[in-house]
Amino acid sequence: MKLKRNKLRNAIVVSLAVSATFVGAAYAQDDTQSTQATKSTADNTAQLESITVTGTRIKSQTMTSSSPVTEISAESFQQAGATTVEDLVNQYPQLDMNFDNFDNNPSLGYATVSLRNLGPGRTLTLVNGRRMPEGTGEYTDLSIIPAALIKRVDLLTGGASAVYGADAVAGVVNFILDDEFEGVNVNFGYAGYQHDNDNKTIQGFESSRGFITPNGNTGIDGASRTFDLVLGGKFGDNGHIVAYLDYRKNDALMQSQRDYSACAVAGSGSNSKRCAGSGTANPANFLVYDTNTYSGGEFVSNGNGSFKSGGNIYNYAPENFFQRPDQRYTAGFMAKYEVNEHFTPYAEAMFVDRKSTVQIAESGEFANTGFVLPCSTSYIGTLCSDAGVTSDNVLVYILKRNVEGGPRISETDTQTYRFTSGVKGEIAGSWTYDAYYLYGATHSSTVGHNDLLIDKLAAEITGCDSTSAYGTFSGCVPYDVWDNNVSSAAALAAAGTSFTKIDTQLNILSAYATGDLGFGLPWANGEQFGAVLGLDHMVTKYNTAHDQDSLEGNFTGAGSASLNVNASEGVYEYYGELALPLFVNEDGFFNRLDGSLGFRHSDYQLSGGADTWKAGLSAAFFDKKLLLRSGYNRAIRAPSLSDLYYPSTIALDGSTDYCAGTSPLATEAECEKTGVPASQYGKIPANPASQYYGLIGGNVDLKPEVADTYTFGVAYEPISGLNLAVDWYSIKIKSAISQIGFDAIQELCMDQDLYCDLIHRNTSNGRYDLWLGSASTAGVGYINDLAQNIGLSKREGIDLNASYGFNLGPGRFNASFVGTYVLKDYDQPLADVASTGYECKGRINALCNTTTVPKWRHVANFGYSFDRYSVNLRWRYIGPLSYEDAYTGEKLTTNVWLTPTGGIGSYSYLDLSANVNFGLATWTIGVNNIADRSPPFVGNSGDANNATSNSANGYDQVGRYIFTSVSLKF
Repeated sequence: MKLKRNKLRNAIVVSLAVSATFVGAAYAQDDTQSTQATKSTADNTAQLESITVTGTRIKSQTMTSSSPVTEISAESFQQAGATTVEDLVNQYPQLDMNFDNFDNNPSLGYATVSLRNLGPGRTLTLVNGRRMPEGTGEYTDLSIIPAALIKRVDLLTGGASAVYGADAVAGVVNFILDDEFEGVNVNFGYAGYQHDNDNKTIQGFESSRGFITPNGNTGIDGASRTFDLVLGGKFGDNGHIVAYLDYRKNDALMQSQRDYSACAVAGSGSNSKRCAGSGTANPANFLVYDTNTYSGGEFVSNGNGSFKSGGNIYNYAPENFFQRPDQRYTAGFMAKYEVNEHFTPYAEAMFVDRKSTVQIAESGEFANTGFVLPCSTSYIGTLCSDAGVTSDNVLVYILKRNVEGGPRISETDTQTYRFTSGVKGEIAGSWTYDAYYLYGATHSSTVGHNDLLIDKLAAEITGCDSTSAYGTFSGCVPYDVWDNNVSSAAALAAAGTSFTKIDTQLNILSAYATGDLGFGLPWANGEQFGAVLGLDHMVTKYNTAHDQDSLEGNFTGAGSASLNVNASEGVYEYYGELALPLFVNEDGFFNRLDGSLGFRHSDYQLSGGADTWKAGLSAAFFDKKLLLRSGYNRAIRAPSLSDLYYPSTIALDGSTDYCAGTSPLATEAECEKTGVPASQYGKIPANPASQYYGLIGGNVDLKPEVADTYTFGVAYEPISGLNLAVDWYSIKIKSAISQIGFDAIQELCMDQDLYCDLIHRNTSNGRYDLWLGSASTAGVGYINDLAQNIGLSKREGIDLNASYGFNLGPGRFNASFVGTYVLKDYDQPLADVASTGYECKGRINALCNTTTVPKWRHVANFGYSFDRYSVNLRWRYIGPLSYEDAYTGEKLTTNVWLTPTGGIGSYSYLDLSANVNFGLATWTIGVNNIADRSPPFVGNSGDANNATSNSANGYDQVGRYIFTSVSLKF
C-alpha cells in the first residue's frame, strides 16, 4: 500500500519527531535509534500510518494528546530481570507498589496494575489498544501478557473514558506487542533471591519467645525459571504472523526463611512491640463466662482436667508463604494479511494456563461456636469452679489452632483466553476503518485443604454425643481440646475440602472510522480537521459456584459464607473524536496550536446511561522545542457485577471495636451510643486476631462513578538530546462506590450521632461484641457496611520525565528519569461528611497501609553501550513515610515498631545489569537491590498495619535479586 503524502502528513511527521520525546520518558537507545528520534526522514513518513498513540484513535496526533504518556521500553524489562510484566511496570512511580507473588493472605491470585492508588478497577488495561479479559476478581489479569513480545508500555495519566469507555478513571496502561517480529528468538532465564539474616534486634525478640530464628546467608531461594520462544515472519505476498510460547515457574519462599518475617506481631496490648502472635493457639485458650452474670475471663488447660487463668500465643507466621509458588504457560499468535489497501483481515490469540498456591497458617476453632454446657459435664473437668462460675451452666468459646491438621492450602488452576478477529483498511481518501470482534474468558478452579467444618468440630469437641445439642456424625472422633490431647485423627475427621469455580466472559463488537474532514482553518497551513466515529457493544459475564459447606459458611477459617453470583451486563456505546489544527506556522516563535475534542455515550443495561467527554489543547514554540499541553476528561467507572449482585453476607470486615477490651479506646458515653450498656463497659472481649464482622455485599442501585481529570504539562528540549517534561494531574471522583467503613461508622456514631443504627451488637450472648460466633449463625454482632455511591476521592501530583543521550568515547551514554511528587491522596467515604475524609500522602497507619504512597518516588536509569557490551545502573527511590493519623496528621506513638524517627526513612535501591552479544547469542546478568536492604519493619500493629509479612507493601521484600538469561536470535 502506498502512502499519499501531503502537507498534513508531513507536518505531523515533523511534530512527531520532536514531540515523541515530550510525551514520556525516553530510554536507552542505540546510535541509530537516537538519530531517528530527532529528525524527519522518508523512513519516518513510511511508518506514519502504523503509529497509534495511546489516548486517541486518531492516528499520529501526538501533539494534541490531552494527557501525558510515559513510555517503558522493551529494553527496560531485560535490564530489570523482569520475568513478568508486573515485575517492572509496578515499580514505576505512577503505579501502586504491589507485587502479586508476595500477596498471600489475602491474595487475588494474579497480578494487576493500579494508577494513582485508585485501584485496578479504575485503571484500564489494554493490549494493542484493545481491552483485556477480566480475572476472577473482575480486574484484568496481567499474567496473559507475554513479556518476551513487549515492544513498549504506555502509561497514560488522566481519564480516557471518552476514547476507550468505562474504567479509565485514573488512566490507561497499554501494552504494545511487537506484531512485526521476524526470525526466531529463544530465551532461557534463571533468577532468585539471596539475603543475609542479620537483624539482631528482631532475632532477639524471636529468641526470647522461643520462635524460629533464621540467621546467616540464605543462599539462592525463591528461584524463578523462564523459557521464551518467539517465531515470526512473512507469508504470502502481504502477510505476517508472530507466534510465541512462554513458561515460568516460581519456587515457594516461606516467611520462616527471613528473620523479619518469621514472627507474628501482636495487634495491640503489652506485647505490641514484641513477637507474639494469635490468641487462636496451641494449646487452646478458653473464653469462659458465667451464664447468669456473663463474668469470666481467659483460661488454659493444665492437661489434667483443671484450668488456670492466662492465655497462650501462637506464632502463625512461619507457615505462611512469603512468595507464592506458581507455574504458568503463555501462548498465542498475531497474524494479518493485506488482501488489498481496502481489506486487511487480522487475528490475535492469547492464552495462559496458571497454577498458583496459597498457604497460610493452620485453621482451628476461632470461637466459631459458643458452647453452653452444664457444669456437671465430665469432659470439662473443673472448669466451672476454676473460672469462678456459680450458675449451673457455663458459656465457653474456644480458640484452638489446628496444628494437628497442617496449614491451610488453596490450589488454583486458571485458564484465560483472548481472541480477536477483525478487518481494517482504507475507505476513500484519507479515511480508514477498523472493525473487530473480541472474545475473552477466564475459567478458574480452586480447591482448599485442611480447613475444619464448624458443625463437625462442634460435635467432636462435645464428645461425639448424639444426645447433646451439638450431635455427632459418621466417623466422629472426640476432639479432646479440654485436656490438650487432640489427635490427628480427630483433626482429619473434622476437616473439609472446599471447591470454588469462577468463570468470567467478555464479548466486544467494535467498529470505527477515522480520517480528515476535508476542511480546516485558513491559518492552519492547509492541515485539515481529523475525526473518528465509532460504535461499541460489550457484554460481560461473571459466574461463581461454591461447595455446599462454603455456601453455608461452615468452614471455621473462612470468616464468612462464600455465595454464588450469576450475572451479566451489556452496554451499547457510540463515540467521536475531533483533532483540530488551529494554527500552524513552520517558522517563527509560535509554531502550532492544536485542539482535541471527544464524546462518548454509554447505555448500560443495569445502571442506565452515562456521558463522557474530553477536551485538549497544545501549543508548540521555538521551532517546536517547547510544548505546552492541557487536557480535561470526564470519565466513569461502571459498577462491577460483584458490586451490583454479590449477595449480602456477614463477613470479616473490620479490625477495631473501640468498645472492646478491659480498657476500651472509647469512653463509656461514646460506647453507649454504639449499643453498649454501662454495665458492660470494659467487659466486652476483644478479638485477639483484630477481626470483626460487617454486613457486606452488592447493591443493585449502584450507578457509575463520575470523575473529572485535569492535566497541564510543559515539555522542553533545551539542547539536542536532552528532553524534559513536567506534567500536573488532578483526579476527582464523585459518587464513588464506597463502603462507609467499619471504623468510620463507629467514629461517626460516637462523635456525630450518625449511623448508630448500622451497629448491631450481639445481645444474645450478653457480651455486646462484634465477633464471637460464626458469621453464618443468627445473632452474631456486626456493622452494616454495604457499598453505596457515597464516596469522594482526590488525587493530585506532578510527574517529571527526563532523558539525555550522547556519544561518549567509543560508545553511547543514555540516561532517563521518571519521578512523581504526590500532592494529594485523599479519600472521603462519605462525600457529605468532611470528617470522614483522610489523607494518605506520605503517611503509614491502619487506614493507609494497603498501598504505601510516599510523597516522592522515582526511577532513574544510566546506561552505557559500546561495541557488543552494555551496562545499566538503575536507581529506585521511595520517599519517607511518617507514622501519622490519617484524619488529623497527629504523630502516632503507640503500637509502632522500631521507629526512632517516627516513621520509615527514605529507601534507595541500586540495580546493576550488563549484557554482552556473541553474534546470535546475548548473555544478560544482573543484581537488583545490590545492598540487600531489608524492607521496613512495621509489624502488625493497629497504627502501622503491615501489608506483607510485617513490612510495608511495595518495598523489595526478600532481599537481593540475582538474575541471568541467555537469548538466541536467528
